[in-house]
Amino acid sequence: MTSSDRANLLEKGAEPRPPTPSKKPAITTKKLALSISGVFVLYVLHDALQERAFRQPGFRFGWFMTLIEIVVVSACAFMFEWGAPPDPTIVSEDAMRTIRMCVGGLALCLATSQGTGSAALNYVHYPVKVAFKSSKLVPTMIFGILLTRKTFSFLEYGAALLMCCSLAGLSLADRRASSDEEAENLPLGVMLLMTAVFADALVPNLQEKCLKELKYPVGRMIVYSNAGCAALVLLYCSATGELSMALKWCASNTEGSAFLFLQACTSYMGLRCYLVVVKELSGVAGVVTTSLRKVVTLILSFFLFEKPFTAG
Repeated sequence: MTSSDRANLLEKGAEPRPPTPSKKPAITTKKLALSISGVFVLYVLHDALQERAFRQPGFRFGWFMTLIEIVVVSACAFMFEWGAPPDPTIVSEDAMRTIRMCVGGLALCLATSQGTGSAALNYVHYPVKVAFKSSKLVPTMIFGILLTRKTFSFLEYGAALLMCCSLAGLSLADRRASSDEEAENLPLGVMLLMTAVFADALVPNLQEKCLKELKYPVGRMIVYSNAGCAALVLLYCSATGELSMALKWCASNTEGSAFLFLQACTSYMGLRCYLVVVKELSGVAGVVTTSLRKVVTLILSFFLFEKPFTAG
């Protein structure tokens, strides 16, 4: 618009309109539905492969399984979606300091959650692990109030608490159906799972803060958080001697090694679908989706693998 045109508009009492900023297109319902379906299908397959790996003769390396999964997730994220650094006009220097703290917290929480959760399978049966991991909805709500200032109704808390109450019955059934040695180790498995649940409850809230509030690119968040997590788990595996024992086991068991690699690949694909749900809806919505998925995992686990609960 020239100066003469602007003068003519002002004489007529009209003012030039400022340019309308372009809006980011909203996610389609179809894409969100596909992401939720992907969470169900991919994580059910991941859990089946994980349980199959633990049924391989001589495999008792939960932390090593976590290490393989994290390394594969980090490598895939780096290859396929590293992307450009965050726009400095959108992400300020103060925000970057907060992002670094969030990503560091994510690395620690992921290492604790996945490592203790996998290690617990040495002491409890798979359905007990799935049920405990599903109970993270309550601490996720609590951390959501503290970190992202969300509010929930008493009905939502009541539904989450009813979910948690089922854990007592399932753990009791596991204890009665187990041998004496397994029953003695059950409390240790439960303690590991409780640690995993509380660490896992922080993860979606930190992810939501990074993606929605701080506008950090999802690919970089995955790479940095999982790389830090891999370093922590590698340090633990090396210090305990699990790394050398697990590598010897992999060298003599190609089928088991394939299960480990495939479950890590499905974990990455499921994670991408899950993060779409977290980014577009909320961290609690992501937890609800994965909790519903775990119901399917429990049912299929009883059909695919014999359990002491159902053994005749």
